[in-house]
Amino acid sequence: MRKKFIFFIILIFMLLLTPDYSKATNIPQEKELIQLLQAPILSVVGTDWFRGKEKVLEIKKDREHKGVFYVKVQVVTFQGPHNPPYTEEIITFKIKGNKVKPIDYYNRVIPESEWIKFKIK
Repeated sequence: MRKKFIFFIILIFMLLLTPDYSKATNIPQEKELIQLLQAPILSVVGTDWFRGKEKVLEIKKDREHKGVFYVKVQVVTFQGPHNPPYTEEIITFKIKGNKVKPIDYYNRVIPESEWIKFKIK
């Protein structure tokens, strides 16, 4: 477990130290970040989601506290065997050392007209 968190911290530094880190979230390391956040995401949403379609929306470094990062993640949950209603869940995690804590949560039911945006059905 400790190795995973060390890898996670190194990954965060790599993303933040690149010249244009907004493009860096599209590189393969995003998958490893999502893998590390699987358990915290599940503890917040409490149900299954479309795995493999998670998105890291934002990574911020806390300017006042060293070693503190904020990661905003988007997942789409469903009811039953991939059935509607679909819900967009946006969670912001505070990461300090090896501790991951959800600090902000937003959800909304996705109208059928927006399913294409989320690549649902």
